[in-house]
Amino acid sequence: MGANTSALLADEIEDISRDCNLTPAEVRRLYKRFQQLDRNRSGNLQAEELRMIPELAMNPLMPRIIALCDNANFSQFVRTIAVFGPNSTKQAKTDFAFRVYDVDGDGFISAADLTQVLHMMVGEDNLDEATTTRIVQKVIDDADTDGDDRISRDEFTLALDLVDIAARMTVAL
Repeated sequence: MGANTSALLADEIEDISRDCNLTPAEVRRLYKRFQQLDRNRSGNLQAEELRMIPELAMNPLMPRIIALCDNANFSQFVRTIAVFGPNSTKQAKTDFAFRVYDVDGDGFISAADLTQVLHMMVGEDNLDEATTTRIVQKVIDDADTDGDDRISRDEFTLALDLVDIAARMTVAL
């Protein structure tokens, strides 16, 4: 689907619906929303356009989510948004959450990654350095099962098994 496309083709709707576990009506509704957000009609959403999503604007992790979605075309946008839908799998939600926490994108969550995310969540000035370090080290100590001082995707998944990630990452589309 190219830029400036005014309508989705039936087979595009079917493909996205199947791939994202959404109904065709949900895909069409998301397409209308995408068109509203795509103010410059480029066919891709830029960071400033993504900031117009109210649910995203309220999220303290907005900078990370925007970094993962910046310059997304409609298909990429839906694949990202679908993670938050009620039909998305726990694994898809866990994978997305891992990408949010893996700030440097190296496949592991390090102390530096956790520090950045923690500062986004509570504000950089709201915790002193010693408290931040203690929190980050506690998270790593609790999740790092192989002792390499970082959290792998598998370790992250095991840690999230203690939390109902599916419920915490589900919104109505």
